[in-house]
Formats: sequence, structure tokens, C-alpha cells
Amino acid sequence: MKYDLLKECVGTLKVLRARMHKELDASITAELDNVILRLEHCLKTANNEVMVDVELGMRALEIISRCINSATNLAEVVRRFFGPE
Repeated sequence: MKYDLLKECVGTLKVLRARMHKELDASITAELDNVILRLEHCLKTANNEVMVDVELGMRALEIISRCINSATNLAEVVRRFFGPE
């Protein structure tokens, strides 16, 4: 993976965490923090090409999925209780 692309991905995960910190379960937040920390470590030990462990990449995708799922579930609850009948 290119260094600049990984740096952009880490930045995006940080924005996701900042914007959704109130909606996310503590376990999701902890997992997201761990993934961000490990990806930042990859950035510190790399040149132009960065080797990202497949397992870490899968964890990043999974945590993004869990964040989206949480937001979708929250939107559904709001719609059910406060939406038009």
C-alpha cells in the first residue's frame, strides 16, 4: 500500500471516530482505537510502500462495518420513535 493512501485511511478512521464517538459502543470505540494505533505504527516504520498485515486490514474493514451498522441501527430507532406514522 502506498504511504499516502495509508495516511489518508488513518485520517479518515480518526474522523469517523471523532464524529461517531457518542453513538458507538465502548467495545467498538476500543477496537477502532486499536486499529488506528496499529495503522499509525505501520506509518512510522515505512517508506513509500507500506506493508499492512492482512489481518489488520480485515479488522479495519470490520470496524468500519460495525460503525456503519451502529449508525444505521440508531437511525432506525429514531425513525421508529420520532418518524411519521
